[in-house]
Amino acid sequence: MNARLTAYRIGFGVLLIIVSAFAQAVPGDSALVRPLRVATLPEGFRLDGRLEEAVWANAPAVNEFSVIEPDTLASPPLESTIRMFYTDRGLYVGFHGKQAGDTLVARLSPRDQRIARDSFSITVDPTGTGLFGYWFSVALGDSLADGTVLPERQFSNQWDGPWNGFSAVTEDGWSAELFLPWSMMAMPKSGDDRTIAFYASRQVAYLNQRWGIPALPSTTPRFMSALRPVRIRGIQPSTQLTLYPFSAATYDAAEGDLEGKFGSDIYWRPSSNLQFSGTLNPDFGTVQQDDLVVNLSAFEVFFSERRPFFLEGQEVFSTSPRSTRNYRNGPQMTLLNTRRIGAPPPLPVDDRVESFLETDRNRLSDLAGAAKVTGQQGAFRFGALAALEQDTEVSGTDALGTLLDYQVKGRRFGALRGLWESASGGQYRGLGAMLTGVGKPGEDGLAGTVDGHWLSKGGEWKFDGQLIGSQADDRFGLGLASDLVYTPRKGRVHNVALDLLDRHIDINDFGFLRRNDNAQLRYRYEETRSDLSHVRDRTTTLRGFYGWNWQGQQISSGIIAEREWTLLNLSRARIELGYRPERWDDRNSFGNGAFKSKGRAKGEFFLGTNESLPLVGGVFGGFEQETLQDWSYSGGVFMVWRPGDRFNARMRMEVGRRNGWILHDQDRRMTSFDAKQIAPRMTLEYYFSARQQLRASMQWIGLRAKESDFYEIAPSGRLIDAEQPTSPGAQNFSISNAILQLRYRWEIAPLSDLFVVYSRGGSLDDPAGRGFDELFNRNFAEPDQDQLVVMLRYRMGS
Repeated sequence: MNARLTAYRIGFGVLLIIVSAFAQAVPGDSALVRPLRVATLPEGFRLDGRLEEAVWANAPAVNEFSVIEPDTLASPPLESTIRMFYTDRGLYVGFHGKQAGDTLVARLSPRDQRIARDSFSITVDPTGTGLFGYWFSVALGDSLADGTVLPERQFSNQWDGPWNGFSAVTEDGWSAELFLPWSMMAMPKSGDDRTIAFYASRQVAYLNQRWGIPALPSTTPRFMSALRPVRIRGIQPSTQLTLYPFSAATYDAAEGDLEGKFGSDIYWRPSSNLQFSGTLNPDFGTVQQDDLVVNLSAFEVFFSERRPFFLEGQEVFSTSPRSTRNYRNGPQMTLLNTRRIGAPPPLPVDDRVESFLETDRNRLSDLAGAAKVTGQQGAFRFGALAALEQDTEVSGTDALGTLLDYQVKGRRFGALRGLWESASGGQYRGLGAMLTGVGKPGEDGLAGTVDGHWLSKGGEWKFDGQLIGSQADDRFGLGLASDLVYTPRKGRVHNVALDLLDRHIDINDFGFLRRNDNAQLRYRYEETRSDLSHVRDRTTTLRGFYGWNWQGQQISSGIIAEREWTLLNLSRARIELGYRPERWDDRNSFGNGAFKSKGRAKGEFFLGTNESLPLVGGVFGGFEQETLQDWSYSGGVFMVWRPGDRFNARMRMEVGRRNGWILHDQDRRMTSFDAKQIAPRMTLEYYFSARQQLRASMQWIGLRAKESDFYEIAPSGRLIDAEQPTSPGAQNFSISNAILQLRYRWEIAPLSDLFVVYSRGGSLDDPAGRGFDELFNRNFAEPDQDQLVVMLRYRMGS
């Protein structure tokens, strides 16, 4: 106990010292841009991707691009020009890039999908101080992408804004126009003069390069603090009221039920730095499918948020880089995981119940409503979120097959967030706090954090840390998580992470934490070189980690080396090798004692062809030792075919074999299995235009496992041989998860969509051990999900 308190005191002391560090500011970027101010749009102005109106010729040009991928910082071989003007309604951005017509790559895709094609992107910091920003991208062919960015380079596509953009092919290349309304951006109060900041980049697919202005490659530490300033005058966004009414009809063929629903999201921005939002009678039925997974471990899998209401303004609730999926030095962790809202309810505890119906175990909870407020007052940003679920009816069966009905009370969710920030001259400091609470059947759950952030004036040093507390199941828990990043020069990054999480910390009522009872130190070194003659660029990564639980057992350690190349023909290759020494596994017996896992080696490889070509293919594979050093293997192939701009086909096939796969049986007994797995995936997409898409997708994961050996966890923690507890083959099992989805989407206007979605499939847990072909056929012959959904959502308002 004393050692644990000492560790917390040291960690919290470091957090306070770093957060309180104040360095002298340095002069900012002097290359001030002054875009043209236009009182009213010229008559006949049309946003069509063509810079033909006279207003574009009068707007000042910016064209000092540099090559940032690879990070040579050389002058590009082709000319690129940006022009900007603004009105009271928003910022207009024009782009023109010279390029030979036969090298243009135009490919249509869903919103926010990143693929190899020609595109133009711009990041706008509406504060002008590097506190937060929004990024927008238009690809040749009019496909759009957008998202948010936090200091210093925390990009996220978990946000969609009501902006528009178009592209056009010209005689000497291509061009694009974007309109970015002021009303969609959180802008602090200001006088007549206001300074914002921007960064722009151009992706050139046939060269597999990205050019940027200012020159801020990802191998350098600064980004948000180094954007180019833009001076504008007389902009005070007015009060905005926006409604998103929707109607949805769902026919569930599996249950023979037809349901209609009506509701609306409401957004009110009374000033430029305050927004209220609410949703009435929401329908969060999915029109997008999560990737299928088979997870038999004790560790939860994280799924990203997809619902627009919860994505709006989500960046203020981020307490650490670990809140994003881009975090690369360990598992993701966040206090606010809005996928918990509307998740399947906790099932009742009743000794009479043998099992609950599969449809009820996976049934999503309906929401009665949700509300949110986000805003900024000076250097202080804040947010609050509340949501209420409706009660859910579930059914189970007893030993005689009698149906037992239950009503599970809906959960109540709440979150409060405050963040003080200061940014000047390249230096950033932040101090925040957040409190979350969940009211649920049984014990309520509370969690809170105090988080600190610091970036040195040159960007070489960056620190993020948070002290976390929780109250769940009548137990109080504490934790500390911190990240220190040192970038001594371009292309060299050192990252040290420290976790101190006690046995009772539990934030998973509203957040996401892979495990508690964990003290772990992790180190990651990444080196990127683009000055080699035999390859275009090469990235080397070394990772090491060591962790233990509070009983003193070593639960994780290892070293991993990875190298990735982009070849001169723009193909990519990657290889990874690692070794993990003997450790304790204190989770996968599900509370029946820790056991020792022997030292394990692992390796992976990948080889893929140039992604800008019409036909792309590749192979991948790997090996890894299991708990008792048996060898498991996996491998596969993938192919992407794009014969034109409007159609693409993506196919992937992965197969694997696991030997000596240790799974929990009951009590202290464990069983090893030899398993085969197959996981094909196929997607076909056709685009009538960038705003209308027809998509067919199929995912399937099939697994067949046969019992091999039987073990018992000895008092020493060793797995010792045990007698077979049941008749031969009784523990064999098969799992089959499959989903087929046909989806039509028409984006009628920005953030206004018509969806028609048909989904069919389900999950099978089959003890009979049927063959793969029979499993696949049963998924669709006896589906858990067989639904047709038609949903219309339309944006209305100022």
